[in-house]
Amino acid sequence: MDNNIAVAIDIGTTKIYVIIAKVDNETHTFQVKGYGVAASRGLKRGLIVDITTLSEDIERAVKKAEFMAGIKITKTFVGLSGKHIKSSVTNVELELDNAPRVIEEKDYKKLVRKAINRLVEDGRQVLHEIVYNYKVDNSSVLKNAIGMQGSFLKADVHLITGSEKEIISLKNALKNINIEIDDIILEPYASAKSVLTQSEKEFGTVIVDIGGGTTDLGIYKRDKLIYASVIPIGGQHFTSDIAQVLKIDLETAEELKKTFSDLYFDPKTEKTLQVDSKNSNDKIEVKLDVLKEIIEARIDDIIEYIEEGIELSGFGDYITNGIVFTGGSSKIAGLEKRAKQLLNYNIKIGVPIEIDGLLENMNKPENATGIGLLLYATEKKYYYSKLHKEKKQEKKIEKKEQNKNKIEKDNNIKEKVKKFFSSLF
Repeated sequence: MDNNIAVAIDIGTTKIYVIIAKVDNETHTFQVKGYGVAASRGLKRGLIVDITTLSEDIERAVKKAEFMAGIKITKTFVGLSGKHIKSSVTNVELELDNAPRVIEEKDYKKLVRKAINRLVEDGRQVLHEIVYNYKVDNSSVLKNAIGMQGSFLKADVHLITGSEKEIISLKNALKNINIEIDDIILEPYASAKSVLTQSEKEFGTVIVDIGGGTTDLGIYKRDKLIYASVIPIGGQHFTSDIAQVLKIDLETAEELKKTFSDLYFDPKTEKTLQVDSKNSNDKIEVKLDVLKEIIEARIDDIIEYIEEGIELSGFGDYITNGIVFTGGSSKIAGLEKRAKQLLNYNIKIGVPIEIDGLLENMNKPENATGIGLLLYATEKKYYYSKLHKEKKQEKKIEKKEQNKNKIEKDNNIKEKVKKFFSSLF
């Protein structure tokens, strides 16, 4: 696979979404060349329960994307979620050697290492390290401390970790179909990349991505992800609630959920719906009020988890911009209205922002994570390309310097030989 090809795979509990893009490293732009979608059957609430089935499902989505793009996938950036995800913040202080001196990249790495030694247990793997609230000596809070002069460096370090077992299983699922992982990205981190504006990330916003099996929550302030958690409820649970209460099959329940969303805002809607059952030829009579009660009960559950997550984070006072809902199940009718009733924040439903290079109709809430993963992937491609060019330029300059030194050395030798022979005559 060429270095200018970026691939993102969003592996959800109910759906797998693959995007292939061609990156122009000169203009820092990309163009989506293909995408593929397949049902996901190997996960439960974001956790892998069947690696073989998961590999088969990923392969189906991959083949669709490859066929559309005319490109064979060998490497990818992939999203990760699930109840094994852990978010921890600690304040770290570092006394600089040979101080006072200019703070360097190596000092940043030492801060992170101290945080990892303090917080990360055996069996956990770091996915993201996010450093913010820098202070040098007794300074006020800094956005970046590198290049500043001082003797002491302090900062808050946010570590997001996942279960090593889950990460190994994910790698094996892709290895089974001959695909390597370039990088693993926390899904709410990816969703925020495609949905939140710069202003929302700066001034305190919660992103809530409601997927099929889980709901991801992330809190942003000063352009940093300062907290993340995973709620064990998703769109699948709305469907199973409808099926259980109305005693119908899951397929019919899923259709009812979608039908309800279409009818929710229509004042002419009948009080009773007639629904075809997949298990019999009879029509099922469903009262709209009953359906509304079922759906609102599950919405209330999610909202309660969101309130608990914000309280647990300790960052409630930071949230000045409100809550942005995204993900496929954020389109469930009544969610926005109910959230406004129960939560003391500004509420909106977020879709991926308009980005050049996307294909028509890709800007939907259900594609937020996949598009965010692609943005992350293309940024990494730009970075690696720039790094490669810089190293190439450095080698070129180094070689030029070596050639110059060699010529000077040869000239010195020639001059000495010339002087030697001149002294003989």
